[in-house]
Amino acid sequence: MKLLIVDDEPLIHVSIEFCLRQIGESQLEIIHAYNGSEMLACMGDNPSVDIALVDIRMPGTDGLAAIASARQQWPHTSYYIMSSFSEFEYAREAIRLSVTEYLPKPLSPEDLSRVILQVREKQVRQEKQIRDSFRSWLESALHRRDVSYLYAGGYHTAVALLTCDSSSEEVLFWVPPFVKACHSRVLSLPCREGTLLLVYAQEPGQVHEVLGNIPKKDYPCGITIFVSSVCHDPAKMSSQLHHILELSALRVFAGTRIRYDLAAMTAPSAETLEMAGQWLALRDSYFEQQYTAYVSLCARLIPSLKKKLPQRLVHLASFIQAMTGSPSSIPADPRSLEQVLLNAERELLGQRKSIDKMDAVLAYIDQNFTRNISIADLSAQFELTPNYLSTLLKKRLGIKFTDYLTSLRLALAKKLLLNTDQSVKEITEQVGYYSQSHFTKLFTEKEGCTPAEFREHKGNMPQN
Repeated sequence: MKLLIVDDEPLIHVSIEFCLRQIGESQLEIIHAYNGSEMLACMGDNPSVDIALVDIRMPGTDGLAAIASARQQWPHTSYYIMSSFSEFEYAREAIRLSVTEYLPKPLSPEDLSRVILQVREKQVRQEKQIRDSFRSWLESALHRRDVSYLYAGGYHTAVALLTCDSSSEEVLFWVPPFVKACHSRVLSLPCREGTLLLVYAQEPGQVHEVLGNIPKKDYPCGITIFVSSVCHDPAKMSSQLHHILELSALRVFAGTRIRYDLAAMTAPSAETLEMAGQWLALRDSYFEQQYTAYVSLCARLIPSLKKKLPQRLVHLASFIQAMTGSPSSIPADPRSLEQVLLNAERELLGQRKSIDKMDAVLAYIDQNFTRNISIADLSAQFELTPNYLSTLLKKRLGIKFTDYLTSLRLALAKKLLLNTDQSVKEITEQVGYYSQSHFTKLFTEKEGCTPAEFREHKGNMPQN
């Protein structure tokens, strides 16, 4: 935090610094000016002054006139008047200039402590408002809605797009170090192409500083970053945003794991962009286990491998390695790449068979739940290990196998209780239980009443 002291009396400067040390604020950056003209010059050299403590009566430009000029250029600064004079006219003029407070000299440690706390609380509120405003602007700009009024005036911005072509959890949840280091100046937003990062600051140099911390290469496997230029115009920033989103597909042929600067990128042909987009669609179908879509795209893309220049094959090999999670580099020749893609196709087919097999398992359970069936019986019948089958069932049903079995049996029991004259003992055996006491206890726990009570009240008993 920067604090500017403006007073023509050197002892006032010394007194304020002494008070600041007394209240433990020795880490503040303190700037000194001795008249109104020096104040304006200091703020020009330090445009991010947070607090200005300004004396009213000084030689030359007085404090109120200096504040009137400064507020036009630096409205975010909090201005406080210091004076040993208490005339009403001074106070009225201070109010007109939106001075935060009128402080009597000499300032006490309590006064300074209160001022600093006020400014810090104000900054927290303002920073949240600015961040929320920029997030809303970014979301709207992404969907091509003109909401330039949300773009905070006086700020400079840049956009970075982080793309990920790997399904590895370690890579998917990777956070760039520059984001961690500059969290207060960077906000993120997920989009179809990856993660958008908006860098914002009042000074362009601060945005350039963040961008300068983005490495040129050597990212985790599958990570690529695209960076815009710095600007302060919302329309220009929105245009750069969509240009980056469009050109990001080029990494398939130009290389991943590096940083691209938008200003240095050349516009490709429409055919190149379309072909790159098809490789990204292949990646999506592989990640989402869409076997049919993957096979269809492979049929179109594999023949094109023989037409690619050697350098493009090198970059394609890196892209496919990231996509498939191959632990080692893939030879950059058409035959090797084709083989990797076909192996991935067989992998998807195997996963699809597992899904089809689960349909068969569930159909079998639905048809045989009244029998004494267990996970061990099912695993033997469908050639799956018990643990793997339990995991697949839990993933598909959302509940454990035993809970699902119980729900099927109780549903049939309630139907029989309401629509037949069978005894509870007969129903117990018919739904797959061989102990009436166990069935009654289970039924009561789940339904809040005994089977007999359920039948007597025609299913209208209160539920747990």
